[in-house]
Amino acid sequence: MWISSIVHVRKKNGQIRVCVDFKNLNNACPKDDFPSSIIELMINSTTDHKVLSFMDGSSGYNQIRMPPMDEDLMAFLTSKGIYCYEVMPFGLKNEAPHTKGL
Repeated sequence: MWISSIVHVRKKNGQIRVCVDFKNLNNACPKDDFPSSIIELMINSTTDHKVLSFMDGSSGYNQIRMPPMDEDLMAFLTSKGIYCYEVMPFGLKNEAPHTKGL
């Protein structure tokens, strides 16, 4: 099991945001080199389709289920115990390449 720490970040409005610090996990993971798409190619490829679906990138991380074998890597420590994410959290090195590949 990999255990990350909790950090508190002050937002511009003064409120506190609780975040998980995945720096050590990100340093230990190899980079997933999924190629970035060119937007014009993506738009042109949709012209013959009758049904399109869209994913909200700002909240998409909490919609993607983590593979059960990776849930232990997403563990974080609080004063109440150790918890694991079951969905993709924000802050992982390979989150953007992974969501582009969906």
